[in-house]
Amino acid sequence: MTNNHDKEIEIIVNRFKNSDFEYVINKTTILLKKIPNNDLLWNLKGLSLQNLGNIKDSISCFQMSLNNNQKNIAARNNLGNSYKYANQLKLAEECFEECINIDPNYTASIVNLANLKTIVNDFDNAIKLYNKVLSNNENIESLYVNLAQAYQSTRQFEKALQIISKGILKYPNQTKLDKLLSVQTNYNENEIHLNQMLEKLSNQNLNEEQKINLYFSIGKAYEDKKEYSKSFDFYLKGNELKRRKLKFNINDKIKLFNDIKKYFLSNKVIINDKKLHNKKVIFIFGLPRSGTTLIENIISSHNKVSSMGEINYLNKFFSLNFVKNDQLNIDFINKFSNIDLQKFYFDFVESFNIKTDIITDKTLNIYWFLGFIKMFFPNAIFIHCQRDPKDNCLSIFKNLFEDGQGWKYNENELIKYYYLYNEIMSFWNSQLNDCILNIQYEDVIIDSKKNIKEIIKFCNLDWDENCLNHQKNKAPIKTLSLNQANKPIYSSSVNSSKNYEPYLKELFSKFN
Repeated sequence: MTNNHDKEIEIIVNRFKNSDFEYVINKTTILLKKIPNNDLLWNLKGLSLQNLGNIKDSISCFQMSLNNNQKNIAARNNLGNSYKYANQLKLAEECFEECINIDPNYTASIVNLANLKTIVNDFDNAIKLYNKVLSNNENIESLYVNLAQAYQSTRQFEKALQIISKGILKYPNQTKLDKLLSVQTNYNENEIHLNQMLEKLSNQNLNEEQKINLYFSIGKAYEDKKEYSKSFDFYLKGNELKRRKLKFNINDKIKLFNDIKKYFLSNKVIINDKKLHNKKVIFIFGLPRSGTTLIENIISSHNKVSSMGEINYLNKFFSLNFVKNDQLNIDFINKFSNIDLQKFYFDFVESFNIKTDIITDKTLNIYWFLGFIKMFFPNAIFIHCQRDPKDNCLSIFKNLFEDGQGWKYNENELIKYYYLYNEIMSFWNSQLNDCILNIQYEDVIIDSKKNIKEIIKFCNLDWDENCLNHQKNKAPIKTLSLNQANKPIYSSSVNSSKNYEPYLKELFSKFN
């Protein structure tokens, strides 16, 4: 650090701590022209770019930091995170492992490596790494959340309960733990946790995010107790507070669909016959809470199929590259023939260490980009899951998601988005003819064997009796449906919306 610039750097560091990332980027850019070899400034600029979502430029900054100081372990760890956000998982893993080789007790990289392991479904090693850190330091709040989620995803509910209980005692305001506990609690049998959550709400120290977790958890608790009026009241509070925190305009989505529709009405789906990989992909998609986890669990129970879960790779790729300012990026698309998406995708898949040649990819909202996917994955199989609109929309309204999509938290926006989604799927069904199998959730519930056989046949697979026992599938589940997917097929979720009919009048009037 150059003494003449110590004061300037101190100010930049303080502004970074206050999350003033635009300021940090501007000031580090100016100062680095004077002291280009300052690895701290390159690291701070990279972190600020990373926080603002500019992952590509953040990678360059962290690399510059390391070029000037190979011993900057923080920059190497941050580079690993940026590689992870860019879906370059092998490079991310190398960075974290290099940090651990430099310092075997470097907690940040051990935790980041564990987080990376959960992405590729290597939960055994993730849990070992989380427990390694916890055995050395019990005062890392986020570790309790991460470890509990890992246990739940692998159906180790007793261990999850132990770590959640320990975490709540130590960090009572960490309400993500309350949210995780609510998933595996039947409040009709035990009200203790419900009363604890109600008491927490009187705590004036809770911030908005902490309250949101409690609102949704308490809503679920009263639903268990069949007190639907109270349940809806808390769901509504959680939705209203969450919606206020999110930027979203349904008109942007309508504009994007019109662009996509116009493009494919003018350009036929030209299929790329070049095959780079032996693996075949079964894409499972639909709205959240439409039965996609159930269908993936059924298909991946087949002895020739492996589950990747909700990896979201292609949706992220198309959103970042094919869409610009909520419009189709025609310039990029016209140049896209120079880029081999199959190679990118299957390089990413390799990190999952999958042994079978057939894999399931459950990326819910790839319905936006089905035409493009068909272009580059000609052998792909599309399984579209749909459900009664009232049940589906209510189930979305009752759940807290992490994708920042504001339409999920407002009744009117939820209805508008559902109509838009319906319009999108009608378009793709007309364009892609028989390439899509549209599965109705209720049909699978009513006559499971008949419909499951139809699904397996559409996937060009021989019949396997394992598909009728999906609850025995040991594949990790990382979605909100993990509790339901562990049970045999049941019918209680059909027409479940009737319990809330008096409270969502607009939704019921639109879909009656």
